[in-house]
Amino acid sequence: MLPLRLPTAGTLPALRRYLMLTQAHLATLLGTTRGMVAQAEAGTRFLPAEAREALSALLAALPPATRQALAVAPGYAPPPQVPAPPVPLPRPLARRHHLATQELDRVLAALAPLEARRLASAARLALLAAPACPAVLAQDGLFAAQARLWAGPAAEATRHLLLARATGLRAELAALAAPAEEADS
Repeated sequence: MLPLRLPTAGTLPALRRYLMLTQAHLATLLGTTRGMVAQAEAGTRFLPAEAREALSALLAALPPATRQALAVAPGYAPPPQVPAPPVPLPRPLARRHHLATQELDRVLAALAPLEARRLASAARLALLAAPACPAVLAQDGLFAAQARLWAGPAAEATRHLLLARATGLRAELAALAAPAEEADS
């Protein structure tokens, strides 16, 4: 592992702000005193060797983008954006959300083989239309009949209805989640 560049006096406070630590808490993490951290932040003293090693390990644990932000703009490093925990839905809405989720899973499971057959049908029909189609396949009535059946009007109607149902269920799930989001605003 490449050694990390230790922060300058300006990056140490930025690191503290990013991690939302007090000087005392950072000092505890680094195994030194609050006064040593304050002096290192002010640029009047260096941290002890043990504290520099602990700081290096702390920096190594940060995401690369954060380390880069601390190095480029030492005065400010925004804390990570943490999404707010979801607000629980009232019981009747939670039940409907659960049922709609289950139904969507069933619809998508029914749609998957239809999509696979549709793709296989297109490939089969393209193969049959190709000039280099093997004679055995061109003479195989079942091969062509299945391709036409899988892409036929009945299959397309079923597929279209399932896609519409999935779209409706996704919209319902989004609407059920909306009251919880509106309560936060």
